[in-house]
Amino acid sequence: MSEDKNFELALDKAKELESFDFTNGEEFNVQEYYSALEKIAKKNQNLKNEEAESIVDLQASELIDGSFIEELKVKRLTVENFIRKYDPNKPETQQLEIQDVDKLYAVSNYLLNSYIQYVNEMRFIFVLTKDEFKFLNKILLGEIGYNGDEVFNYAELYQGFWEGVQEKVDADKSAEVFSFTVDIKMLLILHHLIKDHKVKGRTLDFKFFQNVLYKIAKINKLFNAYNIIIDRIKSDRELWGAGLDEIMKSKDPEYMAQVAQEAQEKYDAEHGVQTTEILDVTDADLGK
Repeated sequence: MSEDKNFELALDKAKELESFDFTNGEEFNVQEYYSALEKIAKKNQNLKNEEAESIVDLQASELIDGSFIEELKVKRLTVENFIRKYDPNKPETQQLEIQDVDKLYAVSNYLLNSYIQYVNEMRFIFVLTKDEFKFLNKILLGEIGYNGDEVFNYAELYQGFWEGVQEKVDADKSAEVFSFTVDIKMLLILHHLIKDHKVKGRTLDFKFFQNVLYKIAKINKLFNAYNIIIDRIKSDRELWGAGLDEIMKSKDPEYMAQVAQEAQEKYDAEHGVQTTEILDVTDADLGK
């Protein structure tokens, strides 16, 4: 049966679940419905991952410095290749000692955290026309009302980004378009400060406002795509870690003894074997 057909059956099963009558005593197969929901969740997650990869492929070169993109690729591949190198199914991995497995955990933590930190420090290319800059500068300095919290938000935005924007524009009065680098935090603060601003009618200000919001949203979408990829790598690493846990358990004598005992008890119970306790025989038992 094709994958598409399997997915269609899972969708039908989920639809059936939505109207299942739990009051008429009809038998309910939990596993059957759960399996259908699992298939749907997996398909949706795969589509989400594919969309994130597509966004990165199409937009990263436009919105991120080229050298940064290459470094991101290197850090990501390093994490993924490390997990592949020490696949728990490989004989050489299964032969590792417990202390060596602990070291693999530590290395994987470092590599993954290094990649995540680099993504969070990513600086995006943010382009504004002269008119868009004038519009933003006008509303930030003269039209937005700031409460106690937002005063500090604006101060952080000014020191971390907007001061440099003003200086760059002032230094080149003849330019019509300006390109800046900015981290995601500054863009989110900017969006937070301007999102409730109102413009009247479909004026030029409406156009500038729409353009700025679109540019912020586009960068934010790219940043979110990188985080979806991070979540996928985290999930892969969790499965990898579970495999390593099984290796560690197999090298723990107490754990293996417990497993053997539980297996024996299960066998005895299934086959009706009664375990008779063997007592020590003393001299008195032998009439001595």
